Amino acid sequence: MQTALHIYALVNELKDGLIGGRFVSSEFYKKEREAYLLFKTEKGTVALGLAYHPTGFGAFVIPRSKISVKTKEKPWPFFQPALESEVVSVEQINLDRIIKVDLRNKADNYSIIIEAIGPNGNLLLLNGDNKILATLRNKKYEADIQYDPPVALGRINPFDFTPKQLTDSIKESTEEKQIEIGSFLKNSFLGLDKNLANEIAERADLDYTMPVCEMTEAETDRLGGFILSTAGLFERYEPGYSYETPAVAPFKLHHLSGEPNKYKTLSLAVYDMIRGRKAVKAELSGKQKTLEAIKKYTKKQKRKIALVEKDISSAEKYDMYRQYAEILKANITNIKKGQKSVTLDNLYDENSDQITIALDPAKTIADNADWYFKKYKKGKDGIGLMERRLEIARIEYDSAEQMLAEFEIDFDSAEKKYEAEILEILPSTETKQAQAPRLPYRSFILASGVTIFVGKDGSDNDTTTFRHARAYELWFHASQCPGSHVVLKFPNKNFQPSKYEIAETAAAAAFYSKARNSKSVPVIYTEKKYVRKPRKAKAGLVTVERETMVMVEPKKPE
Repeated sequence: MQTALHIYALVNELKDGLIGGRFVSSEFYKKEREAYLLFKTEKGTVALGLAYHPTGFGAFVIPRSKISVKTKEKPWPFFQPALESEVVSVEQINLDRIIKVDLRNKADNYSIIIEAIGPNGNLLLLNGDNKILATLRNKKYEADIQYDPPVALGRINPFDFTPKQLTDSIKESTEEKQIEIGSFLKNSFLGLDKNLANEIAERADLDYTMPVCEMTEAETDRLGGFILSTAGLFERYEPGYSYETPAVAPFKLHHLSGEPNKYKTLSLAVYDMIRGRKAVKAELSGKQKTLEAIKKYTKKQKRKIALVEKDISSAEKYDMYRQYAEILKANITNIKKGQKSVTLDNLYDENSDQITIALDPAKTIADNADWYFKKYKKGKDGIGLMERRLEIARIEYDSAEQMLAEFEIDFDSAEKKYEAEILEILPSTETKQAQAPRLPYRSFILASGVTIFVGKDGSDNDTTTFRHARAYELWFHASQCPGSHVVLKFPNKNFQPSKYEIAETAAAAAFYSKARNSKSVPVIYTEKKYVRKPRKAKAGLVTVERETMVMVEPKKPE
């Protein structure tokens, strides 16, 4: 909720309003886990607060009149030796969540350290030599020991870094495994949490779930620019915006749904969020979770389109591979093994005298030609399937956008309409899979990108068919044989499944039946609206009308 960048903005606010003021009193509410340092300034008495409750924590500065602690507990004073001292400076230590307020009176100099590090936050009073005089939460410290702030994190400063630092960090992060842009930013830069990382990706027009290793040079440069510009927005501390997520910022967050609450300052937004999180369990509402899951799902569908288009663009070069192979075959006696490339007469283009062909020096020329022939065949065979994938990906993206729009207009009606889709989307967004709802089916994706549902057992078969299949979708079952109910999901109502998709779904229905070890299995299919449940029939038993039969070899879907 509150990062080192929020503390950076708070320090700017303290510099503008606190310097020259006097430290006049303090209040510590032990049971509520809140403490306030009160300062008399030209604009009145303000409170520099620290909350370290497990469900609501952070540092903030608010007018004394805004303090709202609902407790019968009597506040305890603390740091009495420094009372009536004047504030002479305020600084942030190591771009961390630590603030140092320097005080001076006629006799002595003091410093107050605010460690706004969540539930383990603390306040310390130091003398002019930086030696600890008192602490708020832990009285055990040795005499004459100096205060040492926590070791600075070895992360990149979002206000000051070079393009090389960014590219080097990307390279280091992807050496062991792929990492998404959002996670990369959160783990690599000071002051960025999940919300700020995703916001930077959004402003850079990048999908925060995209692996950083897939970014182009231009996208990397654009990301670096938006890291700097977004961090720069924390130079200001007013106004403040808070979201239910929870998240607060001195600007609107484009990647979050819903209108935020607006406050005069970022501190007031932080304080109000702390109050709300302490009053209500700190987690997203069910509606907000669903909206965020649909938004993320929609972005993934959009990215799928781009990936399939890229595959098609690459596959469309398959005819060129055939030409390479035939040119190599025609010159097989004139080329020596061990070359990385060869330049030969182009037999297929009258306007081009020669063509350069890349070779694998470890292979013979015949093997290189065979390799190009294989690439040609793979591209030729796969182009039709990839075009079908692109068609389906575009349909699914349009359907996802429509679903999101309906949820934003009328959540309750959309929740009933898209019950099956939401159950499929939500589990992937849960951080604890054990909390995800149990699904009655296994979900698989066919070669073309269409999804099928396979019921798990008798009662799950009924639930899969009658709760998670639409009337116009196709229902499959091994003929005259116990097995799973299988549903071919349609991206939209007007979708027309191909014979290959029907055959692939039928093969899955055969595999998830008692006849899976047979060479050929009869499988029936029909629209789900022609599947009925007889009264008092046992689990999984149904009657079917207007069915079509196909013979298939059982095959487990990938």
